[in-house]
Amino acid sequence: MIELALAFNDIDGSYAAHAAVVLSSVFRNTKSQMNIHILHDETLSEENKQKLVKLTTNYKHDIHFYPITFSADFLEASAGVSAIGKWTMASMYRLLLPTLIPASKVIYLDCDVLVNMDIKELWETDLGSYYLAAVQDQGVQGVADMVIACGLNPENYFNSGVILFGLDNIRQKMNWHEDMLNFLRNFPMTAMPDQDVLNSGFGGNYLPLDERYNFTNSSGNDHDLNHKIIHFAGEVKGWDAHSPGYHLYQEYFNLTPWMNHTIGHSVKDKVKRKITKSKSKGKTVGSRFLGLKGRRVRKSTLGKLRLARRSKIIKTKKRTKMIWTPLNKITPVKRRKTRKLIVPRTRRKVLQR
Repeated sequence: MIELALAFNDIDGSYAAHAAVVLSSVFRNTKSQMNIHILHDETLSEENKQKLVKLTTNYKHDIHFYPITFSADFLEASAGVSAIGKWTMASMYRLLLPTLIPASKVIYLDCDVLVNMDIKELWETDLGSYYLAAVQDQGVQGVADMVIACGLNPENYFNSGVILFGLDNIRQKMNWHEDMLNFLRNFPMTAMPDQDVLNSGFGGNYLPLDERYNFTNSSGNDHDLNHKIIHFAGEVKGWDAHSPGYHLYQEYFNLTPWMNHTIGHSVKDKVKRKITKSKSKGKTVGSRFLGLKGRRVRKSTLGKLRLARRSKIIKTKKRTKMIWTPLNKITPVKRRKTRKLIVPRTRRKVLQR
């Protein structure tokens, strides 16, 4: 039985869908029986939870949900770490896996990966006495100074997006949980909190994996995505229209219960906005109403759009769209005051001639 864990925060509903795409990619390529473990907070709606249940049970696997609440000492230790706000507290959930999952080992996956191979190959890795198995971070040289500042070695630094955790081995390590908290207290400037904590606690005893188990394509040259676990760790994610993995993402997305559903700003709407952004050379010109006739563009989404007296004009490469807005919705433009020129009466006569 393969044990597989994902963790996410789902404020706008999109990451439940991304998690579903990860799971569908695993289920499509792996025939072995699986236990799925979802670490989440109160933002995961009952509707989205049931969609994940439906997806998993359709492939005859089991799924378990773990609502996460951090202990007081963890919240105290992490209070000064500002980078957690960037990555969200959900990024820290993986640190709790040894206390949550009643198994000897578990595979952890980020929600921005696609598993385009049989994950049983990773599962059958012999950990021996290692705490975990992971792939060396392929972009660490770009952040080497920050890694060194946290007392870590860039030459032995792994990426935390795909990890095979040896849970029993970690549990046997004295004070492993307290060591994590002390790292957060001692290095509040950490830029990648979960990854730095794991490297600090287990980096001295981890098994390096082949790059294909966490292929980040940091060079941008290799677009061969076959027989790999692809990790879209940079700014461009698999669901972005200009991503080399976009078509593969869409293939797996179409296997999920989200294919014909919307979740707030639907995933398909998000893709439309990404397409518009790429066509406009990086300038955000879209909104959730883009392309829908008769709809009004919200003021908060106008950005740098040109303001006309009777319309808002949205320019794209292919065409120009006119989205009409009532006059009472347009902020009047203040006219610059001009000083009236007074011409002496004697000079007027000269000018008249």
